Amino acid sequence: MRLLVRGARIVDPASGTDQMGDILVDGPTIAAIGEASSRGDERVVQARGLVACPGLVDLHVHFREPGQEH
Repeated sequence: MRLLVRGARIVDPASGTDQMGDILVDGPTIAAIGEASSRGDERVVQARGLVACPGLVDLHVHFREPGQEH
């Protein structure tokens, strides 16, 4: 399955990327970033006004019961 994310703000601190563009995902692989062309067989998601970035992880998480019982 192919997925085309159109018009997202692409942010990747590891590569220094902060730009508007498209992301083409082909199966488990990111096939293109920037200006991607459509073949017509992919699912298209309009992402104008949204941010695409690597997964965010909360490094300060507490796994406790509600009310933070100690």
